[in-house]
Amino acid sequence: MSSSAGPNANPIILAARKYAWRYVGNVAFWIQRFTGLALVAYLIVHVHTIHDLRDPETFDAALAMFGKPLFKLAEIGLLATVILHALNGIRLTMIDLGVGLTRQRQAFWYFAIGLGAVLFLAGAIPMFIYGILRHS
Repeated sequence: MSSSAGPNANPIILAARKYAWRYVGNVAFWIQRFTGLALVAYLIVHVHTIHDLRDPETFDAALAMFGKPLFKLAEIGLLATVILHALNGIRLTMIDLGVGLTRQRQAFWYFAIGLGAVLFLAGAIPMFIYGILRHS
C-alpha cells in the first residue's frame, strides 16, 4: 500500500486504481456479448411479431400497443443497445487490427463512449419528446 492510502483505505477503490485499464478488454468483451445476446433476443421477438401480424385486426392492435410509452422506452433502450454494440465492435476490431496499442486503447474507449453518448442523446431525446411526452 502507498502511504497516501492510509490504513482505512477502501479495498475496492484501491483495486480499481491498481487494475484500472488492465481489464478493460474483459469489460468490453462482456459488453459485446451481453448486447449481442440482447439484440438476438430482440430480433427473435421482432420476427415472431411480424409473423403474427398477417391479420389486419391483429396488426391494428399491435400498432396501438407499440405506441404506448412503455414500448417507446423499450425503443430507447434498443437504441442504446445498438449503439453500444456497434461502437464497441468497431473499437474491438480496430484493436484487433493493431490500431489501438498501449495507451491508444484508453483513447478509443473514451472515443467510443463519448460518440455513443452523443449518438444516443441525438436519438433518444426526440424519441422521448415525441413518443412519451406528446403521447395522447
